[in-house]
Amino acid sequence: MLSKADIKRIRSLHQRKFRDLEGMFIAEGPKLVDELLRTHLSEIWIYHTSEWHPPAIQRVDVHLVEVTDKELEQISAFDTANRVLAVSAIPTASSYVVAPVNGLHLLLDRISDPGNLGTMIRIADWFGIDTIFCSLDTVELYNPKVLQATMGSAFRVNVRYVSLPELLMKNSQEASLPVFAAALGGDNLYDHQLAQDALLILGNESRGLSPLLLPFVSASLSIPAYQAGSRKGHAESLNVAVATGVLCAEFKRRFGKPA
Repeated sequence: MLSKADIKRIRSLHQRKFRDLEGMFIAEGPKLVDELLRTHLSEIWIYHTSEWHPPAIQRVDVHLVEVTDKELEQISAFDTANRVLAVSAIPTASSYVVAPVNGLHLLLDRISDPGNLGTMIRIADWFGIDTIFCSLDTVELYNPKVLQATMGSAFRVNVRYVSLPELLMKNSQEASLPVFAAALGGDNLYDHQLAQDALLILGNESRGLSPLLLPFVSASLSIPAYQAGSRKGHAESLNVAVATGVLCAEFKRRFGKPA
């Protein structure tokens, strides 16, 4: 049984200011909780109804608390609670900026929609991209809607929040990887010479790329649109997460090896 203080404390973690203050986050639903238990994060508290059957847990730092359906609804971040909710500590992230060396790396500039960020993390996981660099004003990783959209990929992909201009400056001084940016009016993705080791920037859903990043861009890439039959015109643009999937697929088609 949960006390009123427990319910208030857990519910407060729905808001970023309290996640930052407490250094804790919520993972909700069987899929996310299962993925969380595969990590090395310590002191995980799991609140579950009798309908959820926990996997075999050998860890002493995992604490199981059975709750009623009503109690789970009270602490859930969603309209419909999903049998189990976990609370765990947010890992401490280094603020030191290191320029990437090998592979394809995503740089996400001012992404504001939680569903988009979560989907982009899931796409990176699918295509074997280890690290995503997010601008400091990109939506927070531990937003419950972001985590839900990742379907557990947030626990496998290294998501770092850094100053993108600083990162790109270090890249130009040290690694000198080519920097590609997704942009309407850019070069045709399928005709352009790409690179196996590269940085790929995706900009804000409505405002595109920050002007501070433009001087570092080696080439802008666009995904060509196709017209269906006699119908005139086409969609104005692609959703940024969809565009991320198309771009990553082309980079990996040329240079990657499927699992």
